Amino acid sequence: MLPCRSRGLLRVVITLFTSPLFGALTSATSLVNVTVDDTFGNSEENLQITYQPDGSWSQGVDCTNCEAHLDTTKVHSGTWHDTTYFSDNPPSSPLSASLTFNGVAIYVYCIVTRASTDPFGNSDMTFYLDGNQVGTFVQPPNGDPTYQYSVPVYVNEAIPSGKHTFTLVNGRAGEQTALALLDYIVFS
Repeated sequence: MLPCRSRGLLRVVITLFTSPLFGALTSATSLVNVTVDDTFGNSEENLQITYQPDGSWSQGVDCTNCEAHLDTTKVHSGTWHDTTYFSDNPPSSPLSASLTFNGVAIYVYCIVTRASTDPFGNSDMTFYLDGNQVGTFVQPPNGDPTYQYSVPVYVNEAIPSGKHTFTLVNGRAGEQTALALLDYIVFS
């Protein structure tokens, strides 16, 4: 049997952990996922993905000269952004897509193909967080012309809490032509 003082303390602790205040405190620390569409962004958080250099990324659904023709019912919000790094005519600055966000985790989703032609399905993306390289996604073509949708090309669940800038760069100097089809980004 617990002494009288211990039983009173135990009752206070139990009351605290079962109170609505404790529930509010624990739910306030729950993570919330925020989705940022490649085209529409996220109006609730007022966030947009920025594409550089100007004119180097096309809105895939409206692109008449793009090689990739996707099933819009399988693409988030029916939109994607398309860019190709041409090894025989490299751009003067990196083909990049960036998002500034406040969070602790990020998930980047693309559409990928491994076709050998039309479009050339070589994926060669490098990822940066706050200016530091944090990963790559390299997938060479194997002749399979099908598209894979909602492929998580970069996942990082161990980001220090705070404001960050994520950047995807398509292609690398001296390497093969590379296709990037950005669909959406989720952060927590």
